Amino acid sequence: MSQQPQGPASIASTRQDPHFHAIVEKQFLAYEASLTTHCKDIHPDWSRATAHLYGNVELDKDGYPYKGTWAEQVPGTACGEPRRFRAMVLVREGRLDTARMLPGDSETSAQLASDVSDPLLAAAEGYARDIKPSCAIDVLDTHLIGISDPPAPWQEVWLVNICGHRLNIPITFIPDAKGPGTSFSISSAKISAAR
Repeated sequence: MSQQPQGPASIASTRQDPHFHAIVEKQFLAYEASLTTHCKDIHPDWSRATAHLYGNVELDKDGYPYKGTWAEQVPGTACGEPRRFRAMVLVREGRLDTARMLPGDSETSAQLASDVSDPLLAAAEGYARDIKPSCAIDVLDTHLIGISDPPAPWQEVWLVNICGHRLNIPITFIPDAKGPGTSFSISSAKISAAR
């Protein structure tokens, strides 16, 4: 008996559909194409996929999602390297769309992940002298450290490749108590070489 992807029953039929897999894998490939390795050889293990719902899912009369949002996480490999692929799945009026997400567990939005890039590179320059401002940042994985309820601060460790350096970079995120923004801090002293 094959193992079914884990997730809520309201989206189970959609998540098991090979057409859905193909749509989501396009996002995984797009993410890999954005990295310096430009990997086109991905192998997601859909039998171990999980979903994280953002709110409720409304179903149509046939039991398929009509409205809902979830993050799809699928372990696998990209050019032989382990990955925890992720994509945001958005269903509106029965139409499915996807968006790229950082691999792993990161709780950052696309905008916040983009905002982190320059300070992350600056912190990495402080860690290794041969890292220059022209180096590309490849985020290979992210790990959420502990669980906190919003709007509490949270910590993540990002596994990155920067100019041949594989680094674990701890980042503390602090939600703005008065608005939708989030600040963050990165310390060169807390960066470590990854294995």
